[in-house]
Amino acid sequence: MSTPSEHSKNIVMVPCAIFEKDGQLFAAQRSSTMSLPLKWEFPGGKVDEGESETEALHREIMEELSIEIEIGPRLAPAYKEDPSRNRIICLVPYICRMTSSPVILTEHAQYKWVRIDQLSKVDWADADLEVIDTYLKYKEQRALCWNKSKVRV
Repeated sequence: MSTPSEHSKNIVMVPCAIFEKDGQLFAAQRSSTMSLPLKWEFPGGKVDEGESETEALHREIMEELSIEIEIGPRLAPAYKEDPSRNRIICLVPYICRMTSSPVILTEHAQYKWVRIDQLSKVDWADADLEVIDTYLKYKEQRALCWNKSKVRV
């Protein structure tokens, strides 16, 4: 995983939601007018001054998807340099659950549920690729722990 290389750059905290359903993950496609047009991402957005990461995530998901969520575990962040704005994006993934429906997109072009074995076939934004790697390691560790807890001595 990459980490910030220059401390003189502004670090922008961007929490994002990983929604799981039946072995699939929720992906949102950025609109053609957004930066990184038509790239796929885990939805979320910048933390505003005075907000916590989870407050920002609740707000951003309501703004972007028009749904309520339950926020679960925080995973390791991914860092992406944005030289055009002299900043570093710190993408902070959270495992989340949708607690309302339907999803109504206000910023993205479309969304889809992607099978875990098909994640590599999606045109993800670079920082989200790191989030996928972190997520897959998290799932692997959980599976190992779950399997060990079933072993009787």
